[in-house]
Amino acid sequence: MHIFSRRKKEVQSELQLLPVQEKERYDIFAALAKALLLFILVYGALGGFLSAFEIEYNKGLCMCLLFLLAVILSTAYETGKRWLTNLLSLGLFGFYLYIAISNYWIINSGYYAIMNAMFQKARDYLDITGGIEYSTVVQDEYSTVTLFVLFLGMVGIILFNIQMQTKCDFVDIAVLTFTPYIVPFYLECRPSMIYMILLFTGYVTVAIIQSGNVRKHLSGQMRRVLPLALLCVVLVIQLFAWIIPETMYNRAISESKLKTDSRDKVSELARYGMSALFQRTSNGGGMSGGMLSKGGAVMPNYETDLVVRYTPYSYDAVYLKAFTGKDYTGSKWTQAKEDGSEDGRMEKTVQSHIDAYTENSAEQGRGVMEIEYVGADVGYEYRPYYTDYENVVRRGICFIYTYYPGGKMYGLHEMVDEAYLSVPEACYEAVESVCKEQGFTGDATQIALQIVDFYENNYSYTLRPGFYYGNPDYISHFLLESKKGYCSHFASSATMLFRYMGIPARYVEGYAFSYSDVVDDGELVENAEYSAYFDGYSAMGETALVELEIPDAYAHAWVEIYIDGAGWIVVDPTPASTEEDTTSFWDAFANLGNEGGVPDLADGDIGQYLENAMDGMSYVFVIAIVLGGAFLVVRCILKIRRERKLSERERVQLSYEKLLQSLKHKNKEHFKLRTVAQQINCMRQTYGLVITQEQEQALYQVYFAPEIEYDCEKLRSELIKLRRQLYMAQRDKNA
Repeated sequence: MHIFSRRKKEVQSELQLLPVQEKERYDIFAALAKALLLFILVYGALGGFLSAFEIEYNKGLCMCLLFLLAVILSTAYETGKRWLTNLLSLGLFGFYLYIAISNYWIINSGYYAIMNAMFQKARDYLDITGGIEYSTVVQDEYSTVTLFVLFLGMVGIILFNIQMQTKCDFVDIAVLTFTPYIVPFYLECRPSMIYMILLFTGYVTVAIIQSGNVRKHLSGQMRRVLPLALLCVVLVIQLFAWIIPETMYNRAISESKLKTDSRDKVSELARYGMSALFQRTSNGGGMSGGMLSKGGAVMPNYETDLVVRYTPYSYDAVYLKAFTGKDYTGSKWTQAKEDGSEDGRMEKTVQSHIDAYTENSAEQGRGVMEIEYVGADVGYEYRPYYTDYENVVRRGICFIYTYYPGGKMYGLHEMVDEAYLSVPEACYEAVESVCKEQGFTGDATQIALQIVDFYENNYSYTLRPGFYYGNPDYISHFLLESKKGYCSHFASSATMLFRYMGIPARYVEGYAFSYSDVVDDGELVENAEYSAYFDGYSAMGETALVELEIPDAYAHAWVEIYIDGAGWIVVDPTPASTEEDTTSFWDAFANLGNEGGVPDLADGDIGQYLENAMDGMSYVFVIAIVLGGAFLVVRCILKIRRERKLSERERVQLSYEKLLQSLKHKNKEHFKLRTVAQQINCMRQTYGLVITQEQEQALYQVYFAPEIEYDCEKLRSELIKLRRQLYMAQRDKNA
């Protein structure tokens, strides 16, 4: 029977008092408290990780849906009906599988977007110039990351809900939720403070509940502990910030030996992604000599291959040509000879530039470029375009080239080998399909622009295109199936598109660097005369000698097309990963030498620290504290009002019910006690509580007798004291 029932029972030889297994009424506050705890643990971990890497997603949608899921699970659990909780969990698990299968590519793209952002932060922190990028099928990162967060958050809430139904283990929960913070902390990327507060509030709540050895009615405990935990965490964080400002913390905390020893492995991860953890089946950096590998990724080591010294003369990229591809065999390019009809050197074009400089240097430039071979393949010679082939000087590992960049189109006409118009049968069908579908038209210059735009709008650049086990013709696979790849894929396929359109084209490999690379990584060479390295027309005006280290990641592939009257010109179909820097040369290099200055730490006290770490969050803290306090006040008021409406008999029953619940929480065996006599005897023998025969008889009268001889208010006060004594006895026993 229910302990609060008003139905009269006949007094038998042995009065029975059935223990209360279920709650009198549904506790909505307990359900909401548990839902809130699930939410702050899961979202505190996910949101903090994403905020550390400044990843954008729909925060409002994620918060609402994840909290709604937590409320659904918690309200079902609070009913005490196990079958309902299990049925709902199975239903949600089925829904989880449906989302995973039906939105696989979207979720996968969101995961890769997060990995790319994480690796980029790692490369910035470790000062790595480049690295691997995961390609995404769905390009809308905002939407894909949002769905991935919802997917992962849903998994976390379901798992934590199951974990809390069986046990509330602090260590398990902390390991699962704090592990994502290891990476941003290692890279010194700070999560937003609000997520840290959410997470630590959850930890404090779980720790308090676990310390009380509570195994039943966890949600009832959470509603009492959660507001207090939030208040304590906020106050402790604020106090810590006041006592230890950021500058003091940075000086006190030095880099650990473990972090120093792990830098090499972390650098490898930042460059190559998760492939660095496994056996590598991929291309290395540098030149490939026309080979198109089946490897799943290009994994350069970012070591220096060349050192270039030259005077910048244009904002356009600089190409150092080393390999000219003539015939495509389905898996590689054959190298064109450097003389005769195949002519991979563009001698006629070079001679026309030399003649133009001799006649009018105001329209044509002449430069000197020094290239040191450090780690590059010595089987190739890396020359800037329009090099005077008869005027090359070698000094050890350094080659000095005189070249004639810039200029205008000249009346060049030469015989072109028919091989540069040949499209092999292996890729002919794919090339024809693309050209007809896109409808390329116009002269060679117009078609070149159309092809570049075609790749820019329809294909993705990635160093990780994935393995290809099908037909060995990579061009067909790239054009029609994968539509993602690196420079060799773009250059090879574009060469065939040009040839199909009747424009002579050839595949070229070498090294390329942009003006942005020069600005970011170049160094001015002191005491070098500009006139000794450049003379004549320069689109940038007079600059200065710059030295730039060229890593193997700068190895590149592009296309040369022949235009009658202009000769061979460069077309680069590979989409640019970033916008080109067009900053003035002297604006870019004016402050060289000062970029390593020590920042002013005078303002790094508590005020600045709080402003940086908790900017705009103080209002949130205040609101959270006010809401928490209001919640407690409202709860107390409602509780008092409910109790005042009860009769004296019901108030005594309520007090005794609380005493029984405390008894049962201490030991599961107390659930088996069926009568008041058994329950009181247990309290006396196990915990030494003093309960008189008069009090025992009064309890029987409260539940079963029509009239009560004992003072109900006095009995209620005595029961409250017994409950306190029970708590103290249990505490002394544990101690």
